[in-house]
Amino acid sequence: MNGELVRRTFFKRLLSISAFASGSFLAFKRTLEGRVEGLCMADARAMNNPDYAMGRFKDRLTIEYYGLSCFLITSSNGTKIITDPFLADKQVLHSELKKEPADVVTVSCGHFAHCNVFAVGGTPYVYQITDPTEIKGIKFRGIASRHLAMKEVSTADPADNIIICFEIDGIKICHLGALGHKLSDEQVKKIGKVDILMLPVGGVSTLSLADAEEVCNQLNSRVILPMHYRSERCNFESWATVDEFVKGKKNVLRKDTNVHSSELEFKSDELPVETQIIVQRFVY
Repeated sequence: MNGELVRRTFFKRLLSISAFASGSFLAFKRTLEGRVEGLCMADARAMNNPDYAMGRFKDRLTIEYYGLSCFLITSSNGTKIITDPFLADKQVLHSELKKEPADVVTVSCGHFAHCNVFAVGGTPYVYQITDPTEIKGIKFRGIASRHLAMKEVSTADPADNIIICFEIDGIKICHLGALGHKLSDEQVKKIGKVDILMLPVGGVSTLSLADAEEVCNQLNSRVILPMHYRSERCNFESWATVDEFVKGKKNVLRKDTNVHSSELEFKSDELPVETQIIVQRFVY
């Protein structure tokens, strides 16, 4: 009887060990298959995206600032957009674009400080109209506006500046170009929701400091990136500096000093709840 009990106990334990080994093997197999599949997906991404292959792949939108109204916006899949490339001038513009390649270039107006498409590398699509256009899967819209106020130049084109809006990685971006006036109700409606606002703050031929603040209130964006202001890169003596714009304002993040990277990174679900002004470091 005792021998029979020992024998049954032995076989029960053997079956338990076998079941455990079988389950462990299946779990190991599933883990291995998942890792192999992940490696295959990574290889596919690397083949389609050189930045990923070189370890530069990001899962978020990045924005870099070259000065004036020129930004480089790179999507999470590597699509590059350059806004308002400028023509270098040794007297006042102490910088130049270094043939940075792009997929799309946006141009807000015909001034040399906004339309030097030849400074951009590659063979980009140039968007400088108000017609809605889809490029590389990104939908661009242009809203007619003014660069120079009528009281300044009576012969100016009544629509000599284009506000350019587009959505990328779920983030709605509005680049005001060389806007020189507060927005009308119709323009605000056409622009719609804005997550990141690229705002001229230097005054003179663009928004005055008071009008820039009013436009911020009109659009109520999550992030404001000041642009088109006087700096060591852009020595227009009559322009206001970015310090004049942010003076006395709350929720200002200074990324222009004591930082190692010129890149700002954004994800649609990580945008600030309260409007934040970010002053960027120049690319070089």
